[in-house]
Amino acid sequence: MTVAPERAVKVTALIPAYNEAKTIVGLVDRTLGAIGHVILVDDGSTDGTADLVDREAVQILRQPENRGKGESLIAGFQAARAAGYEFVVTLDADGQHRPEDIPGLLAWADSGTIVVGSRMSQAHLIPKGRYLANQIANFFISWAAGQWIQDTQCGFRVYPIGLFDEIRLKRGRRYGFVLESEVLIEASRAGFRVVAVPIPALYDTVLQRPSHFRPVRDIAAIVLMVTGKLLARWTYPAGLVRSWKQRRAAGEPRNLDI
Repeated sequence: MTVAPERAVKVTALIPAYNEAKTIVGLVDRTLGAIGHVILVDDGSTDGTADLVDREAVQILRQPENRGKGESLIAGFQAARAAGYEFVVTLDADGQHRPEDIPGLLAWADSGTIVVGSRMSQAHLIPKGRYLANQIANFFISWAAGQWIQDTQCGFRVYPIGLFDEIRLKRGRRYGFVLESEVLIEASRAGFRVVAVPIPALYDTVLQRPSHFRPVRDIAAIVLMVTGKLLARWTYPAGLVRSWKQRRAAGEPRNLDI
């Protein structure tokens, strides 16, 4: 089942943004060319990011202070649900994701699937430190999820909004980049599958600023969250075996080197 059945489905794009004045206008306009509506969450920007976007088809949410990507995503998901959208496409605001690739991700979407863009087919273009951090996260998150997830740190995704009625996230957690990883784990445990769709790995020639992602700090926070979930299930050996078998069946290398 895809999102192009007999009836039209309601899809919106969700873009969390923090000080993205250099890229936000072009990104929003290109996204509107692929999807007719955008929810922009300005996460306490000080450079006038949201003020630059004046489009009728853009809903702007403003965080009073910088709260991190996870909190921005939660606010956007709540707005999408309130507006009756069935699917949400998330994109990073730094230009790392091409809106022109949205139809390719939507082609795999259905009510029981999270679609994740995967940069692993162009792993040689990913900075080595980022690649290593991603591979560590992929291993532990896939273990906890019980299914192999090829690129757990990519924020270019399609979520069925009904997912958030099926999973429980820890209340009171101050989310940075942890939310996206926790959603993959909780969704997998609720019976959702995760499908990876190849996308380009865009870095040095595209990005207009250093990434807000800090490999050591953010991967440590993710691993700490995952460790808690594994310990709660007595380390979940079945998940480790299942994810490892799926990884080998996919023909992916077992080392962490490029």
